[in-house]
Amino acid sequence: MRHSREAVCALAATVATCVPTLGPSDSLLTSTRILAIRADPAEAVPGTRITWTSLVASQAGTEGGASIAWSFCNAPKPLTDDNVVSDACLGSSAFVAAGVGPSTTAPTPSQGCSMFGPNAKAGGDRPSDPDSTGGYYQPVRAILAGADTSFFLARIRCDLATADADTARAFAAAYQPNQNPELLPLTESLGGSSTPLTAVPIGERIVLRASWPPSAAESFAYFDPALQTVTTQRESMQVAWYSSGGAFDTESTGRASTDETTSTDNGWTAPNVAGTVHIWIVLRDSRGGVDFTAYDLAVGD
Repeated sequence: MRHSREAVCALAATVATCVPTLGPSDSLLTSTRILAIRADPAEAVPGTRITWTSLVASQAGTEGGASIAWSFCNAPKPLTDDNVVSDACLGSSAFVAAGVGPSTTAPTPSQGCSMFGPNAKAGGDRPSDPDSTGGYYQPVRAILAGADTSFFLARIRCDLATADADTARAFAAAYQPNQNPELLPLTESLGGSSTPLTAVPIGERIVLRASWPPSAAESFAYFDPALQTVTTQRESMQVAWYSSGGAFDTESTGRASTDETTSTDNGWTAPNVAGTVHIWIVLRDSRGGVDFTAYDLAVGD
């Protein structure tokens, strides 16, 4: 069973820093695939009911009625395993079913912070390390009928395990759970100004601009384990670009946490035949928040 590229790029944060290396370019849709999953809320304590919404796309466009079997993997990843999820997650015994359909609502397993977080594990195994934003993630498996199995990582809220009591209280008081970012309407960038997206001539290259409001890149409390202090970080933003035809200059673009620019551009060259081309944009912040949208472009003479 092949991991989809989404299997190695979290709903997340690993998303914002993940550099996929599997297979050919993923920006051109040649088969039906799950491009993204959004969790609402984007971060919550284990046991919270979460609504999972999929973005499934094919050459024909967005597949709104896709049949997906959802489940949670309850197998911690061994420290010696380089995969994002444990190999046990490819089996059938380490899962908790979470529904069927293009979306589902289910509580994350209540033991998430001990399985995948900083709490002590059964058997004395070392607790998991946080990612670069201090986050921990529950693996979510999504089996799309007739397609590859995909894995996504849902951010879970866990208490600090290595801080003293005063620091832990300060962190808990300052920390705000992640919110999903918001994509603003896609525009075509021309000469430094933005214009509404219109029809594209055959074979022409245009520059598309994805943008978000300033509030989308959130600042958040971060516990520095080396200094044992609570500091503040800011989210980075990443956009993944997909289309059913033509070619993007690059698969993903984005902004670092130190860059307050609220947009990112990518070139797209229209195909050499007339018709409708479907484009999908997925915005992710570095703490696991997701937003996505789809557009139809008319390619003609």
